[in-house]
Amino acid sequence: MSTNIFDSCADRYEAVRPSYPDAAIEHVLARTTGRCALEIGAGPGKATLAFARRGLEIVALEPGPQLAAILRERTNALPVDVVEMRFEDYQGRDFDLVYAAQAFHWIDPAGRYTHVADVLRAGGTFALLSNEKAPMDTAIRAELDAAYRQHFGWEPWLDRIGDKQRTWVGEIEASGLFGPVAVERVPWQTTYSSDEYVSLLDTYSDHAARPERHALYADVRAAIEHHGGRIVVPYETLVVIARVTRPSS
Repeated sequence: MSTNIFDSCADRYEAVRPSYPDAAIEHVLARTTGRCALEIGAGPGKATLAFARRGLEIVALEPGPQLAAILRERTNALPVDVVEMRFEDYQGRDFDLVYAAQAFHWIDPAGRYTHVADVLRAGGTFALLSNEKAPMDTAIRAELDAAYRQHFGWEPWLDRIGDKQRTWVGEIEASGLFGPVAVERVPWQTTYSSDEYVSLLDTYSDHAARPERHALYADVRAAIEHHGGRIVVPYETLVVIARVTRPSS
């Protein structure tokens, strides 16, 4: 699916998508030497702001024009250069850190780790971050599971973070381009109203393209209202970090 789906809902994405906990950002910085960073798929700047406010100088790649416009506005007073370009087309080099937050799965798998190694300086750091939902309170979860089974044919509370961790670590190790992989998982939570939560769901690519999503959203909204009109969402932020061990070219 094209990442244009995110650009088409750029304002909503900015309003409802969560940022990243301080501990996740600090895990990356603790393993980074130098201050020059490249961000892959920066979106409206959820991770960009967190890193730039801690002193990184960032080239933020974002191919979506509406997302890039929001990103420029939000980072106007920070050391961030917004470049409207796909990572696959970028030719810069010698970065201390290359990172992607909630974006790396959209990069063409053919050669993506090679390209990361290309743009890093010797000994530079590669980091991947992803916010994944953890299991919710069992009372509301039962109602949400039933709604997903009815409308989408699957349940949402699978071990996505475990699957993603195994995939990322396996791919990084298999590339032969990076040193030992460090993994951190940072738990945190936030609260949404029923409208905010439905808006959040509609920024997910596996929801927004499905015509039956509106029936699902009606049932999700009803379940949240049944439980007081607010939903507490537990997250874990997965952080995977590795040093490049040799240039790819």
